[in-house]
Amino acid sequence: MTQLAGLPAMLHPQVQQLCDGLVAVLGSTTVAVVVHGSVALGDFHAHQSDLDVLVFCAGQPATDQHQQLARLVLAVSGHPAPLEISVLDVATLDAWHHPAPFYFHFGESWRTLMQAALRDPAHDWLAVRHDPDLTAHLVVAQRHGLLVYGRCTLPEPTAADAMAAVWYDIVAAPEQVIAEPVYVILNLCRTLHWLRTGEVHSKSAGGRALVPELTGEARQVVQAVLALRDGQEVHLPPLDALQRVARYLLDEIDQRRSS
Repeated sequence: MTQLAGLPAMLHPQVQQLCDGLVAVLGSTTVAVVVHGSVALGDFHAHQSDLDVLVFCAGQPATDQHQQLARLVLAVSGHPAPLEISVLDVATLDAWHHPAPFYFHFGESWRTLMQAALRDPAHDWLAVRHDPDLTAHLVVAQRHGLLVYGRCTLPEPTAADAMAAVWYDIVAAPEQVIAEPVYVILNLCRTLHWLRTGEVHSKSAGGRALVPELTGEARQVVQAVLALRDGQEVHLPPLDALQRVARYLLDEIDQRRSS
């Protein structure tokens, strides 16, 4: 039975459709479905946030099941939230290692590739790939995840693996901030706050927690992206300011992770 408590009401039909589809495709091998990310952290913003999902199954899906998963996620994603989903073997939880292997992954940036794969009879659906981001996702899921289907116990990755996963995600922040200023700046804020306190917060909460400690340009930039995150109509600071603040926050993180 799908458990929708704790999810924003607007996501209930989408999560129900996803879980029903996963069970229809994977059958009794569907062990658990866990929502993590901004939804689990209470920071979901319509038209901004993804629906982040980890699926754990017993054994590797067959080729036709992979293809059915592809059709499922293409249909479910974007109605209303963009879907980011990874399917992993539940056995991975018994001996987690970084970077973690996965059977299937989809995010909206993969839509064209997924559609092409469905048209390609030679596509290797059974290749097991590895994703450094999964360890960071597991940290959030283990502490705050919403179990929407099935049962499982999530381990907590080691501090070293968690930091390696987070660093992989943020190391290019000064370049990435050009395309995604709100996401990048607030992600850096919550990472720095996590290193200082050990607490895993949402991007918005991490930004708000850091504002009192910031001064000058850094405070102005963080306040501006927080306002944008909350749907206010404000102008972003100039690109060079965004990049300077991204570099400053990244340097702070690097010093703390190295100490």
